[in-house]
This record gives sequence, structure tokens and C-alpha cells, in this order.
Amino acid sequence: MPADEEPAATASAEVPFEPRAIYQKASKSVVLILCASSEGSGELGTGSVVDAARRRILTNAHVVIRDSTRRPWETVHVYFKPAKLAGDPKRDLAGAVEGKVVAWDQALDLALVEVPSLPAGTAAIGLDDPRNVSVGDRVAAIGHPEQGGLWTLTTGVVSTVVADMGGVKGKDVFQTDTSINRGNSGGPLLDASGRIIGVNTSMSRKAADGLAITAVNFAVRSDVARRWMAGQGLKLAYGGASPGAAAIASAEPAPVRPAAASKPAPRPTAAAAPVQISETEPYNYSPDALIEAEIKQMEDLESEMQGEIRRRRK
Repeated sequence: MPADEEPAATASAEVPFEPRAIYQKASKSVVLILCASSEGSGELGTGSVVDAARRRILTNAHVVIRDSTRRPWETVHVYFKPAKLAGDPKRDLAGAVEGKVVAWDQALDLALVEVPSLPAGTAAIGLDDPRNVSVGDRVAAIGHPEQGGLWTLTTGVVSTVVADMGGVKGKDVFQTDTSINRGNSGGPLLDASGRIIGVNTSMSRKAADGLAITAVNFAVRSDVARRWMAGQGLKLAYGGASPGAAAIASAEPAPVRPAAASKPAPRPTAAAAPVQISETEPYNYSPDALIEAEIKQMEDLESEMQGEIRRRRK
């Protein structure tokens, strides 16, 4: 056990696993992160508010860091869940705030994003000690799976624990059969208390012989994330949100132009339908369409700026 790691907390009385209650507690603090560059590429993922006082969001490094440059994307937009989902991405993603990537570790696949403000009443999602988690425990994930809905809830169980995932020392993960797809990356794996026990990070899709592998997904354990965040100056205790998080939440963020979405693509018939808890009927959205719209927005803004410069030179 690392020297700075305290003994495992004593597990409290067993909490009933209620998906609706978990969703209602945590979903407002789960965000969509949309990154893009003017070169015509981008990435989309999920994140969790883990410190409301410092407006810090925990996500995956591969969501906010470009492989080609090993630096943050040119633009990082963070979208917060509306009070009531409309079932239309153009309305549900009506505003965003600019995110700043303040720390990342590509080996652990973890990153912290800071935003200038949070919607009023947004609290941090607390961390739970993963050493109290057992194989077979039920868990939930909230995120934005490709060709699924925004702020979608899926449920499953902890399948096993894997140490030093991918040969990275200290990258201990939970394996879970919880449905996770592109767009879920960086989102929370939650226990019955609605607290984070893992950060969803990767999926296993094909074996060496090319056969598809299903229901094998991974999440970096919360103790790994907690230890890494402490090294970045963000020290969080297990068991709850940051002190006074709801009280100090700032005013609603100033919106930027929404990213438009293309015509929804049909859900593949072979895909298992996830458990969804939302205020509307489930709908599909296209991550690629959102990224393309974000890039188009950047190009339009650049064109406007160049036009203004030309006018001033006359």
C-alpha cells in the first residue's frame, strides 16, 4: 500500500442498488466534453465534476489530449445536463463553457479540466473507496454512447480487478460488463451510493483472431484517480462531495453557439439496448456530426475574424 494511502474505510451498511436514485443524484454533475481542431478532427467524451469549489472535471486523457501532439485540443467545450432532456441534441446542447485542461497523464488515461463556472446548484460527485468493492457488486455508468442517447444510464456488475493494466504500473482497473461505448470515455462508474469507484476508460472489441468480444469494459479505479489528483494538488476524501459544493456554485455559464447535429443514425440491431433513465424517449445522436459542427463553428469564427481584420486595414 502506498505510503500516502490510508487503510481501507469500513464499508457502511449495504445500500440498495436503485438505478433511478443513482441517476437523479449524479447525472447533473456528469458533463459532455467536445473537443475539436481547425484541422478537421476532434474527440468526444464524458466527464464528472469532482471539485465544485475549484470547478474541476475528471475525464480521460485520450478525450482531451491529441495523440498527434500530446497536447490539449485547440478547443475544449463542456456541456452540462439541462434540467429536463428534450430528446433533441440541438436543444439539449444549447450552451457550453470553455474548458481548460490543467493536468493529464496519458499512461493512466486521466485528465483534469477546469471550467470558469458551474450551473447553479451543481455539486461534485464524491469518490468511494474501491477496496470495499467486490466482484459481483452492481454498478452504473452515465455517459453519451455513440448512436445512443445523451446522459444515458447503463448498469452491470464488477467482473474482476486487473492490476497494472496494459503494463502501466499502478493503473489498476475494474473490469465490468456495464455497457460502455465511444462517448462514455471519461465518465463515472458508480456504486449504489452514486459515488465514483472508477473512470470508464476503454473497451475490448476484438480478439486476436478477429472475433468480437462483448461485455468486457474497463474503468480506472477511483483510488488510482484519487492518488493521481492529489499529485496535481487536488486532494479529495472518500465518501462525499467537496465541502460546500452546492453552496458555492456560480451562476449559469454564458452559452456559446450550440453544435448542430445531423440526422440521427439508426441504432444497430445487434446492439443490446442499454438501461436508460431519462425524462424523454431515448434518441440517437452522432458524435462525428457534433465534432464536424464544432469544427465548422471554428472555421466560421476564423473567417469572421479575418474579415474584420481586412476591414480595419482598409
